[in-house]
Amino acid sequence: MITPRLRFSRVTTPALRCAMIAAIAIAASCKHPNQRGTEGFVGFNDFVQQTRSAKFEDYQGKPGVQVESASAFEEMKAHLAQLYEGITPTNSFSERGRFVDCVPLEQQPGLRRPGAARETLQKPSLKGLSTPSLQRPESDAVGRKTDALDITLKPGVRDAFGHEMYCVDGTFPMQRLTLAELTRFKNLRSFFRKGSLGDNFDLRPNPNQPRPIPGDDSTHYYARGVQFVDNFGGDAWLDLWSPIVADGHMSLSQLWIVGGDGDSKQTAEAGWQVYSGKGSDARLFIYYTTKGYTDGCYNTECSGFVQIANNIYLGGGFDHYSSAGGAQWGFNLQWQRNTDGNWWLFYRGPGDYIAVGYYPHSLYGSGVMANKSEKVAFGGEDTGGTAAKQMGSGEKANTGWQHAAYQHTIFYIDTNRTSQWANLSKYESNPDCYTGDLHNIFGSWGTYLYFGGPKCP
Repeated sequence: MITPRLRFSRVTTPALRCAMIAAIAIAASCKHPNQRGTEGFVGFNDFVQQTRSAKFEDYQGKPGVQVESASAFEEMKAHLAQLYEGITPTNSFSERGRFVDCVPLEQQPGLRRPGAARETLQKPSLKGLSTPSLQRPESDAVGRKTDALDITLKPGVRDAFGHEMYCVDGTFPMQRLTLAELTRFKNLRSFFRKGSLGDNFDLRPNPNQPRPIPGDDSTHYYARGVQFVDNFGGDAWLDLWSPIVADGHMSLSQLWIVGGDGDSKQTAEAGWQVYSGKGSDARLFIYYTTKGYTDGCYNTECSGFVQIANNIYLGGGFDHYSSAGGAQWGFNLQWQRNTDGNWWLFYRGPGDYIAVGYYPHSLYGSGVMANKSEKVAFGGEDTGGTAAKQMGSGEKANTGWQHAAYQHTIFYIDTNRTSQWANLSKYESNPDCYTGDLHNIFGSWGTYLYFGGPKCP
């Protein structure tokens, strides 16, 4: 039994969303392999055993299952075996219908990447860099109040099964990846791709068409600001919405840190995303590629990212969303390259920056991002061709405050490790679908961008 995809109206409250998700998750509890057990909760050891014993025939022909062959299924099983090898969680809990395991830091997959020497766990020797100063902080943002989201896990909070939703120091929360999720994709490569389940999806530019600046393909739509500048990272406040997306596709707001181009393109990316292959509401995510999107993955779904924070949950949902004409919720994200070459992710809600973890220097090999980034970008992305639906809030950029999605206080970190206001160029891949409204170093928000749209015609 596959948990059905939920559709929420704009007036649905976060509490009601959570209640609906929990009710459906429990209703689906007893019948789907690797997803629920007879008590509604599957411990980690039971999950591992169920995964080992699972057969292609257990999934073949079931609603929502797309895995193309027995060999593709076995490849998925092999990936899970490698991912969870040697892991002994201290505790597990359920959150919005997903299981989360508290994994000792030294056991995490990011330290034991296949084909590479084992990484040594690093602790942050740097802090999140603050906003550059403004010479003329005009009051254009007066009255535009934004509320900071606190997504940190806290001791004492329990899930519907009575398990504490918190990971102690020395462990980190790792969202459990299951065969139930993997088999919604044709094969493992399709699962790792960023943004589409479509058979004809290709992240590389179409070789038969002129390459658009800054080099994006026709199956993705963008409304964003871009700056080509050598840098050691970037930062933005992201206004949070939960748009409706086309089946098998995604919509997001993020910041891109990019080096190289074409097949040698390398990135570190972070933001919020609704992806129908991974959930029905907006979730915190990171993503990377080192070879032009022919490799890479989300969050901790492969051996890439090394996490140190015990209270930030990559892949987790939110309990507040911005509303049209109402409250605006969001958070800061920052990528910053350390002197040792590791690319650190920082999250900031109501308090100080939290060092979440890093992509190791070795991940980028001899590529550009082993030394620096060459481009920063901020804004929205949507997939689906003519089936593409909402980007951002679902409103175009000219609707502005409390209607269009936005990112503000946008800056990059120069190669002297100093914050610099971004001076962006607007890029709209198809302004008939999605638009941007860009303001460089203007007023109390510094550099900011409204973006989005209802659908692609």
